[in-house]
Amino acid sequence: MKNRAHNIESNCLQVNNLDIDYLIGGKSIPALRNISFDIAPGETLGLVGESGSGKSTIAYSIVKYLASNGRVSGGSIQFKDKDIFSLNNAELLKIRGSKIALVPQDPLTSLNPSHRIGAQISEILDIHFDLTKQQLWDRTIAALHSVHIAMPETTALKYPHQISGGQQQRVLIAMAFCTDPELLVMDEPTTGLDVTTQARILDLINEMKALHNTSILYITHDLGVSKKICDKVTIIYAGEVVEQGAVDEIFSAPAHPYTQGLIDCIPPTCASEQDGNRLSSIEGFLPNIEQLENACIFAPRCPQVQDQCHQEVPPLQQISVGHQSKCFFRAFAPTNKTAMVARPQSPTIRSETLLEVKHLKKSFPTKKGSFFAVDGVDFKCNKGEILGIVGESGCGKTTIARMLVGLEEKTSGSISFNNHKLGSYRERGKDISKKIQMVFQNPEATLNPQKTIEQIITRPLALYDMVPKNKRREKAIELLNSVNLGSHYLSKYPHEISGGEKQRIGIARAFATDPELIILDEPISSLDVSVQANILNLLQELREKRNITYIFIGHNLGVIRHLCDRIMVIYKGKICEMGTPEQVFQPPYHPYTETLLAAIPVIEPDIEQRSVRVEDEGAQVELTCSGCAFHQRCRFNIFETCQLRAPPVLDCGSGHDIACHAPLEQLRLLEPVFKKTAKDRVILKK
Repeated sequence: MKNRAHNIESNCLQVNNLDIDYLIGGKSIPALRNISFDIAPGETLGLVGESGSGKSTIAYSIVKYLASNGRVSGGSIQFKDKDIFSLNNAELLKIRGSKIALVPQDPLTSLNPSHRIGAQISEILDIHFDLTKQQLWDRTIAALHSVHIAMPETTALKYPHQISGGQQQRVLIAMAFCTDPELLVMDEPTTGLDVTTQARILDLINEMKALHNTSILYITHDLGVSKKICDKVTIIYAGEVVEQGAVDEIFSAPAHPYTQGLIDCIPPTCASEQDGNRLSSIEGFLPNIEQLENACIFAPRCPQVQDQCHQEVPPLQQISVGHQSKCFFRAFAPTNKTAMVARPQSPTIRSETLLEVKHLKKSFPTKKGSFFAVDGVDFKCNKGEILGIVGESGCGKTTIARMLVGLEEKTSGSISFNNHKLGSYRERGKDISKKIQMVFQNPEATLNPQKTIEQIITRPLALYDMVPKNKRREKAIELLNSVNLGSHYLSKYPHEISGGEKQRIGIARAFATDPELIILDEPISSLDVSVQANILNLLQELREKRNITYIFIGHNLGVIRHLCDRIMVIYKGKICEMGTPEQVFQPPYHPYTETLLAAIPVIEPDIEQRSVRVEDEGAQVELTCSGCAFHQRCRFNIFETCQLRAPPVLDCGSGHDIACHAPLEQLRLLEPVFKKTAKDRVILKK
């Protein structure tokens, strides 16, 4: 057994040499192998790895919730003075929910849609404590108040679908902490949230952790999140621990090539020579754990692989105190992701306008009247350009996208494509429709599970009469090759391929009609960072080959900055700011843009990020506003002026516009959100 950083008595949780198998088709599959880590009281351990690496299996084994075909074949899990695997059901019930709480990934599927919020929290309290009805109600309201939910008495009477995603996640956290647990297991709790909501949830978790002195196992594939919230990090790859140590050391001096690869997959926070170019990526896929060999499991994907890696299994060896790596060799020095240089404009952009949107509006009826999801939007997109649209969930990004492709009827305004006014989808005709295509956020929901990949890709070829029937298979292979997938995918069904491969199929289908404009609606938000990097690189390659114009929609300004030529920041259906990445990332910027920048998860150890937090949007009740849509959350709120008058558009020069009542001189004096600490490496250019 390895030397442990803490002894059993000082740990809240200790996992020792854990092996877990799954029985599938009469065969035992070794899902986890020799997993060891510990968590001290009040400590947060991040469990990081790609989808399918075994993170959730570890989480559910801690509360003994493994699937019926799962089996612990070796090792132990020690919670305080108890061996989890030796406890009977009655003993487990006393621990689950009270001593060990679980916060799952998707709050909407975890909350009962037919029960009110308050009733669901009260039920947990009633199970673990002997309380009167009034005491249950009082503690329920106190739990909601502790997670900063506005009007907790009102929220307690609502159903889950009546509150925002951020509030749903707060409710789950309130439910987890209401019994004052000693260990909290959080399984990707912020994956589906936009960056500002995620930042507030992470702040809340840190606050609740300090208040209750709770130990936390935080499972994520987002390295930026783990750096922000964790004390230690354990990197998991294909069921094995490949590196673990203090969070600062892992990010400043990663020792395993896989860890280094994950870090390099993330676009640099500040302007870099990498902007507009290929990101580093991890080639290949997770190995088939049914066919394990006596070798390093990462060797087939490792850029530093040597002969020894194919002949022996490397030990998990000590790098420094508390820092271990399962590699024969140290990773190469981290690349300089933060050198701040001017971003070159893509030479493919032409001055010809491809898309022009004027005064675009979309309203939806509500009980209180009409609600404008998009409220008077004006913008242009040139041929060969990548325009990024960024904002929180519910700001109108997807509604704009759906109107552009004709899936949603506009209320008023105009959309011109190649100087032709676009009407409804039926009015456009096939010649126009095939020139504007869309890649959706969730490929799972847009690929027909009953059709093969060949049938999915050739469908638009048949719909728009692009190629003769006897040539469609050949064209499908060409499209698959263009997204770096082979012809053997033609016979596969969507459930037989990974999430990243499904998104590549969605991109191949969009390119089938030889479009001039492709709208990408958050196409990478749910993907692992390694898959994200490959998709971003693919989009760049296809753009260069075909001179395609993209509108890329997202909520992470870091990703948007890396890929896009211009950025449009939108809030509650109105444009707050428009400019190049350099303009948007440096003062002056709109107060809302400032909050988005401050919410980007930063991984670079030599960048300081200023904290900017605003009130949760879920606390706002105003549907429409004649003034600035952001005024209730803005620290520059000029009361009646901001509330009653639409903000003027401030011309900051060189196409940089900000819609704000604050004087431009005041916005120019804003402190930058990002600041380099290694001053000798900074090269600032405007």
